[in-house]
Amino acid sequence: MLTKILFSYFSLPGLTALAQRITDLLSSAFPENPMISPLLAQLKPQLETAVQAIGSTQKQPLTEKVKEADRKRDNSFRSLRDHVKSGLQRENEAYRTACEVLWTEFDKNGLQIFSLPREKETAALMSLLNDLRKPKNLEYLQTVNATEWVNEIDRDNQLYVSTTQERSAVRSGDTTVADAQAFKNLKDSLELLENLLNVLYAMNTPAEIGGVADEISQYIREANTAARIQKWNKPVDNKEETL
Repeated sequence: MLTKILFSYFSLPGLTALAQRITDLLSSAFPENPMISPLLAQLKPQLETAVQAIGSTQKQPLTEKVKEADRKRDNSFRSLRDHVKSGLQRENEAYRTACEVLWTEFDKNGLQIFSLPREKETAALMSLLNDLRKPKNLEYLQTVNATEWVNEIDRDNQLYVSTTQERSAVRSGDTTVADAQAFKNLKDSLELLENLLNVLYAMNTPAEIGGVADEISQYIREANTAARIQKWNKPVDNKEETL
């Protein structure tokens, strides 16, 4: 039996490299096998698509621009939040009172808005802006010199929205298969190949299948180990996004 491929640990480049090694070995060992060759023929276009798709999500036009717009609005929110929070300890009563009132609006809408999934963050910032701009709060914003600050958050949030819309428009005309879909297609093909090889291994046919299966298992063990290490060392982006 073949060693199982631990798909959950793999990136698309890692799985593509493993699939290429396996297909190269099988094509060399069994160039005209009536059972193996058809599956390899099915796997070949999935491999080609995977190679083209590697990094497609990050290569999409405007992806970095979207991330930068998100970072900008995060910073605007956090800086104003911290500014208002610092005023809660100020001795000047009028200033402190203004901060106390404004702080309730931050607390109501969430003090960690920047950590929300991006589309939820957009809605949360809009809610906060609406609350801060209530007529009763306008004087308090002036007291703590935050009127323009609120406008900056609004501009940054709108910039994020317009940038994501621009990227979506560009993507609608892009025929490149996304990383996730290419990974799924390649995984499905490898699982079919794995099932067939296990059947042939159990039947001990063709005669060379035992040695080839052992070599493939070694490839898989090496790739599984490398994939585990890569996943453990990969930085985590806590923000979710519909790609």
